[in-house]
Amino acid sequence: MYRSNIVIVPAAGRVVRASSFVVPAFGSELCRLRLEALASFRAENLGSFFEPRRRGIVYEMSADRKTGAARPPDRPGWSYDGRSLRPHLDRLEHVRIVRERVTGRSGDSTFSWVADRGLLLTSRDGSQMLLLAVPDRSEQVLFVTGMSFYRALVDPAAPETPGATVRELLGYGDREDDLRVEAQLVLA
Repeated sequence: MYRSNIVIVPAAGRVVRASSFVVPAFGSELCRLRLEALASFRAENLGSFFEPRRRGIVYEMSADRKTGAARPPDRPGWSYDGRSLRPHLDRLEHVRIVRERVTGRSGDSTFSWVADRGLLLTSRDGSQMLLLAVPDRSEQVLFVTGMSFYRALVDPAAPETPGATVRELLGYGDREDDLRVEAQLVLA
C-alpha cells in the first residue's frame, strides 16, 4: 500500500490528479474520489511507479511560512520504493469505479448517499490494483498494489476479514448509528 496524492500520466490524453475529497454530511463526513485534469505539471518533480529510482521533489515550507524550498523525498513513505509497476500499469484491460452505497437511520430520520470511492485497475495479466479515497484531511488516496483484505470491496464473494469489513475499509467502522454499507463495481 502506498498513500499519497497520485498524478496519472497516460500515454495519450490529459494528465489527472487523484485525491480524496471529504465534506461534512449527515452528522459525519462523506468521502469521495476526486479526479482533476491538470493544466500543467512538471514531470521531473514527480516520483514514478514505473521507475522507482525516480523519487521526485517535496516542497517544504519554512518555519515562518513565508518561503518554501525543494528537497528530496528523504523520509520513509515520501516516495515509492517498491518494484516497478510498469508490467501491471503499462496497459490496463479495465478500469472500474468502486462506488459506495450507504443507507442509515439516526433517531427518527433515515438517510442515504452514493459516492465514488475508488478505481479498480485491472491489467492485461489479470492483476488488480486499487486507488481508494480515504476519509482524511490530507486529501491523499490509498494505492493498494496487493489486494489482500481489500478484495472485499471489489468481489462480493470474497470473505470479509474481521476488522476489515466493507464498512471498516470505507472508514465507517467507528460510527455507532445503524449503517448499511455496500461497495459496487461500475464500468468507467
